[in-house]
Amino acid sequence: MSTVSDVIAFLENFAPPALAEDWDNVGLLVGREAAEVRQIMTCLTLTPDVAAEAVQQGVQMVVSHHPVLFRAAKKITDATSEGRMLLHLIENGVAVYSPHTSFDSAELGINQQLAESFGLSEIQPIRPSENVEGLGSGRVGRLAHSVPLTEFLGTVRSAVGSEYVEFSGSSDAPVLQVAVACGAAAEFLTDGIRLGCDTFVTGEARFHSALEARAEGINLILLGHYSSERPAVEQLAKTLAVEFTNAEIYASRAETDPLSVFVP
Repeated sequence: MSTVSDVIAFLENFAPPALAEDWDNVGLLVGREAAEVRQIMTCLTLTPDVAAEAVQQGVQMVVSHHPVLFRAAKKITDATSEGRMLLHLIENGVAVYSPHTSFDSAELGINQQLAESFGLSEIQPIRPSENVEGLGSGRVGRLAHSVPLTEFLGTVRSAVGSEYVEFSGSSDAPVLQVAVACGAAAEFLTDGIRLGCDTFVTGEARFHSALEARAEGINLILLGHYSSERPAVEQLAKTLAVEFTNAEIYASRAETDPLSVFVP
């Protein structure tokens, strides 16, 4: 039978902690390394409903992309929703591991998966890592040939299974050189401009980032934070299932995008 420690060893090879951003909180955040694992669940964010699902299904380990205890906590009590959730997990022996930005930047991580699904080639990190050779944050690549922005919008929406995407730019603007950064990563917009990209794709961005993109003449595409990362979380469950054949592994079925689209 596999243990939490076995899963950690695989995840740290797949998404090395050295790739994580300095501000991040990655690794085993809750639980015992020696605990046996028969069921593993992946999720984008460990919310109370996802935690309840893990306990109800008898899961021993959750791999959550976004970390719990992201900010320093001085107490864990039932006075807060996060405290109640963590106590519920601990009382039921559920371990929690978060790869977060190390998974974003891994060789087969979220940004690489996005770049490939958009049809990019010659893919390289936007910001090369100082710790891991050949890897780094974000991705930049080229399409085989230039296409109108409207066509590329359809490609990215289909790739992530999103109901819609937001964008800034002329609908007939050419798309050839593309920068990609999942989640809330508008800070990479300036890198995309520096690298001569005509298009920058991320999950979400502030209003002023959209204004900057328009002023600089670079297409900006917002997939939605959930849509930009959830597909890779589902793929991670499949990857783990290939490695740990003696365990039941799946992506959370209770998890949904917290945002909905209103169509009158």
